[in-house]
Amino acid sequence: MTFLRTYNYDVCLATGKIWTLVEAADYLAAHLASKESWSGRDEAFNGFISVRDKLLTDMKREIDEGGLVVNEVYLDGAAEITQSGIDVNKSTVQPYIFINWALANDIEVPAEFAKYHARKKSNKSAYYEGLGLKRSTIHHERSRAVAELLWSMEPGIPIAEMARRDEIIQYGCEGREYDMRTVSRWLASLKADRRPGQPRKNRD
Repeated sequence: MTFLRTYNYDVCLATGKIWTLVEAADYLAAHLASKESWSGRDEAFNGFISVRDKLLTDMKREIDEGGLVVNEVYLDGAAEITQSGIDVNKSTVQPYIFINWALANDIEVPAEFAKYHARKKSNKSAYYEGLGLKRSTIHHERSRAVAELLWSMEPGIPIAEMARRDEIIQYGCEGREYDMRTVSRWLASLKADRRPGQPRKNRD
């Protein structure tokens, strides 16, 4: 397989690097397409584009449904955040979050990505343990950070609904399922009306 561009994945993961959605899809599509056999350059390129387009479609749907948390979402001339309106050339995602999403969906990633993910996950655990923080304290802070990001994109989500969101459980609580009332209390001060389950009322 010599027809497709190969990336230096270690360089892609340089400290402080943030990917646009199209960059993330490019890196993964190049890896996946390199596993296939192609008869010529045109077939290889078209195969790569097909893989990348499917990845982008899946990513945009997951962003819409809350399964992939991005840094910021830019819209391509759309009034609302929908998969048809997300600008993949401007919207960005942290490498760790993207790789975590790919692995959670059983998508094969380059060996460098898998090693990076394992190292970052281990470093996070060691860092928190070094601070001597209780796991619930860590999950409290992480959940609030995730909720604040989601509310910045969808302000109307009620507290009770936010407390049950997959992003809160997966990223905020690292897979641990707390009583919904506990998580609601953690998040309540981020909402103006402070009432779990009550959507914010519009005031004239």
